[in-house]
Amino acid sequence: MTMRFVAGRRIGELRRPIVREFLMGGAIGALFIISSVLTVVAMGGYTVVWHPVDAMSTVSLAIAVHLGVAVVEELVFRGLALQAIEKYIGAWGAVAITALLFGGAHMLNPGASLWSGFAITVEAGVLIGAAFVWRRNLWFVFGLHFAWNCIQNLFGIPVSGHREPGLFETTVHGDAWLTGGAFGVEASVVTVAISVVLSTAMVIAARRAKRMREIG
Repeated sequence: MTMRFVAGRRIGELRRPIVREFLMGGAIGALFIISSVLTVVAMGGYTVVWHPVDAMSTVSLAIAVHLGVAVVEELVFRGLALQAIEKYIGAWGAVAITALLFGGAHMLNPGASLWSGFAITVEAGVLIGAAFVWRRNLWFVFGLHFAWNCIQNLFGIPVSGHREPGLFETTVHGDAWLTGGAFGVEASVVTVAISVVLSTAMVIAARRAKRMREIG
């Protein structure tokens, strides 16, 4: 009801199936961040060691924090801003503008730099924006964003500059361009490159879905 009041319209993007869309998004988010971390490990940038401290509390806190962050940020950027802008300049123009806004908002985070702002703009702004245009379902982007952030946390890697206890202890060995430095793996060129591949696939899928809706 809050979203309907703020948006001033019916909220079709919160339609069912909730669980399927959330899990699909979560699977993509998990694949994205795990492949990024493992690639950096393979290139000698990280050493990852199992090192849980109060595992139950660590996992519970990570889930609660990152689920809340994912829902709030996606409601604001994809639930409201992207769709409002889309009415005037189209979906892909709206993705570009909200991506810039999203990257700019993360410039205030610890360890942020112009590079990390650019990386977040491409990875989160463009990738999640394209994911929303493809699925037209907020549960999908909730799951993608949540899994992405929560798994970083559990790896013991800073999430956009914010480090919290994880189930693993990740030690940085390589240069910042590879590891992301204090900002975390989101500022790694590896993560940016993988996000570009995923974003391209989602743009293609979104265009196909649009054609199918028009035919149907």
